[in-house]
Amino acid sequence: MQTIHATDVEFGPVSGHRSGGIDFKRLLQGAPGTPDNFELSIVRTAGDYFTPRHRHNFDQVRFCIEGAMNYAPGKDLKAGAVGYFPEGTFYGPQAETTKSIVLLLQMGGSGGYGFMSYQQLHNGYERMCDLGQFDRGVFTRQTTEGKPVRKDGYEAIWEHVNGREVEYPPPRYEEPVVFHPENFSWLPTHDEGFELKHLGTFGERGVAIGLIHSSKGARHLIDHHRSPELLFVVRGAIRDVTSGELLDTHSAFRVDPADEGRPIETVEDCELFFVQLPKFGAGPFA
Repeated sequence: MQTIHATDVEFGPVSGHRSGGIDFKRLLQGAPGTPDNFELSIVRTAGDYFTPRHRHNFDQVRFCIEGAMNYAPGKDLKAGAVGYFPEGTFYGPQAETTKSIVLLLQMGGSGGYGFMSYQQLHNGYERMCDLGQFDRGVFTRQTTEGKPVRKDGYEAIWEHVNGREVEYPPPRYEEPVVFHPENFSWLPTHDEGFELKHLGTFGERGVAIGLIHSSKGARHLIDHHRSPELLFVVRGAIRDVTSGELLDTHSAFRVDPADEGRPIETVEDCELFFVQLPKFGAGPFA
C-alpha cells in the first residue's frame, strides 16, 4: 500500500504552459508509459489562473477543497463539489475569479491513450520555450517562412514529447459531469461502522468515484479490487494496522489488488474520497 502525507510535500510548479498562478503538491504517481499512468495532487490556483477552451486525451477528476475553481464561463466547481472531466470532452475557457485548492487526479482514460507524466510535461515545456512562446495557455512559434503557428500549450508539448500529432478519443460525454455529494445519501456497507456515497461509475473500464465514512473504532479488511484505488482523507484519521502508520487529514494512499486482506482501523471519525482507476486487460466487471 503506497501512502503519502500532504504535510510532507511542498507546493511547487509543474509547468508554465498555462497562464497565471498554479502550484502542485504532488502526492501519488503511477508508472510512466503505461495506459493507466496517473498523477494525484493538491492544486492551489490564484485568481489570475487561465486556460483556453481545450480537451485532453486523458481523464480528470477534481474535488474542490476550498474556494471555487472556474471550469467554463459561468460555471464553478465550488468547495465540496466533485467534477469528472472525461477524455475527448471540451471545457473552458477557465478564468479564475477566486482562489481555490483542489484535489486533482489526472489519469489515462478508457480509450487507452495513456497520460504524459509531469516530468515529461516539464521537460517538454523547457525545450519548447527555445522554439516559441507560451501566452495565456497557447503556444506560438514562427514557421521557416515566418508565419505564426498557434496551438494549445499542452497539445504542443505532447506532440513535441511524443514526436507525432496528438489524437483524441471521440467524446463519450457532452460536457464535464459535476456532482454535489451533500445531496447523495450514505448507504451502509457490509462492514459495521462504514458507509458509502457512490457518486458514479463511468466508461467501459469502470472508473468509479465516491466517498466513504467510517466511525471511530470501525475496522475493515481491504477486499478484492479489480484495479488500483486512490483514497484521500478529507477529514479524520485511519491507521494501517499492518504498518501502524497513521493517515490523517489530507493524507493519500493507493490500494492495489495485492493488498487484499490488509486491515485498516478508524482512529477518528473519518471521511475518505476515492477514485477507482480504469481497469485495462480483462473487462472491469469480470
